[in-house]
Amino acid sequence: HTLHSLITILGTWALIQAQPCSCHALALAWTFSYLLFFRALSLLGLPTPTPFTNAVQLLLTLKLVSLASEVQDLHLAQRKEMASGFSKEPTVGLLPEVPSLMETLSYSYCYVGIMTGAPGPCC
Repeated sequence: HTLHSLITILGTWALIQAQPCSCHALALAWTFSYLLFFRALSLLGLPTPTPFTNAVQLLLTLKLVSLASEVQDLHLAQRKEMASGFSKEPTVGLLPEVPSLMETLSYSYCYVGIMTGAPGPCC
């Protein structure tokens, strides 16, 4: 069942890297589509996930959509900064940069975030 969470994370990370300006909508569609597939595994004749795996997959879906939203906000702030002639306004509450694959994996598998649904140290 770890493979399902990795597929969700890697797919979302790829969308964030490819389309940062519209990654929120893309990540929303991707993660919830995969969650639908994940929940329908028993209908396809595959082993039914455990309730704990279901909970982890749902929390990952919510965390990754939130992360994509933060990346999109960062991208829009950067575009606004470039359009305004590079006037550096304080960007309070934004990510400092687009997270790398390792940062995305660390954020996704943060124990506190998985068990409580709270954001991890990345954001």
